[in-house]
Amino acid sequence: MVHSTLCNLSRLLCCVFVCAQAHSAHADLVKLKNGGEIRGKLVTTAAEQSRSVSVRTMSGAIVTVSTLDVEFQAKRPLTFEEYELRARLVPETIEDHWELSEWCRENHLSRQREAHLEQMIVLDPEHEIAHRALGHIQRDGVWTTLDDHMTRQGYVKYRGRYITPEEKQLLEQSREERDQQRNWLAQVNLWTDWLEGRRDDQRQQALQHFKEINDPSAIPALQRYLAERPERNYRELFLEVVGSIRGQAATAALVKMAVYDGDSGIRHKALTSIGPGQSDYAVAEFINHLHADENIVVRRAASGLKELGGQKAIPQLIEALVTNHAYRVQVPNPTVGVSLGTSGLANSSSSIPVLPPDLQAGVMTGMIPPENIHLPRSNRSFHWQTVRIDQKNPEVLEALRELTDADFGFDERTWRLWWLSQNS
Repeated sequence: MVHSTLCNLSRLLCCVFVCAQAHSAHADLVKLKNGGEIRGKLVTTAAEQSRSVSVRTMSGAIVTVSTLDVEFQAKRPLTFEEYELRARLVPETIEDHWELSEWCRENHLSRQREAHLEQMIVLDPEHEIAHRALGHIQRDGVWTTLDDHMTRQGYVKYRGRYITPEEKQLLEQSREERDQQRNWLAQVNLWTDWLEGRRDDQRQQALQHFKEINDPSAIPALQRYLAERPERNYRELFLEVVGSIRGQAATAALVKMAVYDGDSGIRHKALTSIGPGQSDYAVAEFINHLHADENIVVRRAASGLKELGGQKAIPQLIEALVTNHAYRVQVPNPTVGVSLGTSGLANSSSSIPVLPPDLQAGVMTGMIPPENIHLPRSNRSFHWQTVRIDQKNPEVLEALRELTDADFGFDERTWRLWWLSQNS
């Protein structure tokens, strides 16, 4: 009965949209400061613009509000309005989410389509059609993305195909560059040995040689023999040397240090070592790290963008407010009967992992690094399973506040609408 009513209401709304298309190809939106929204077509006249905003709604009525009550205005295609109404009404069934995902595909709403396909997998973790529509593959009885599978095998994606990291590096370098880098590997290795030796004169010579380096071809050798060392003084020397080298390779190395090093002081020094003429390239590098698999890297990248600023980063920061990350956990093998879980009685034939509250809180706040998580052992047997967790990123929100002087919390939709209003 409820399902039938919702379907009828959905059809009625669709009819309203068909009629509305005769008036406008857009469904504009006015966001109010009290949190409300008015949707339809902006019909504000030139005389009204300074004091009020008028919107013709889908039913044909005109709503006028004071500009003092308006947070922002955004113009957007009619399909977004129709999608949002459809999404609010969709029943939580596999069939209905599939139907809406197909509608999204036909209307070129790829991100929204993925959301409904992913919800199908929540309802049925083994739903083959949804997995394949998302581009997942099945390996050893487990569904995964091709990128994740190949990454676990040690491959990287380069120009549409998967190759080893070493092959990628060779393809990106000319023969002359490779020869120069090999020479620097031998030279930096020698100077590092001098730094570790007993002779003071050799240590001083090594330091002097390092400080005279200005060739970007030396950066891979410096990363290998200095940046990857556990001793802090070696990594500080790396920053001092690379900070004096100009060019994109040096900037990329500093950004990498700023998001991956475990020492907050080293990360700060790496950020401040980026030259003023390289800030635009550094912003692009930090944006790339917003897509990192490790949540802590995403958050550190946002901190870098907060310091460097730039309008270019705002759309990517909005998309990174909440990111999804995979963790490997041990979960009990299924048994016959029922067991008492964190949410009460549950059929234990399902092996869906439930993270304890203290563990989940640690993961969500970034206090627990993205490593394999071991649940407490018992007399039961266990197996490894991948879980994915949506994580809010406070550093991303701080960066957005700093760069925009706006604040919509972790409400990605409102941020996107606001950004659209700034560029319409």
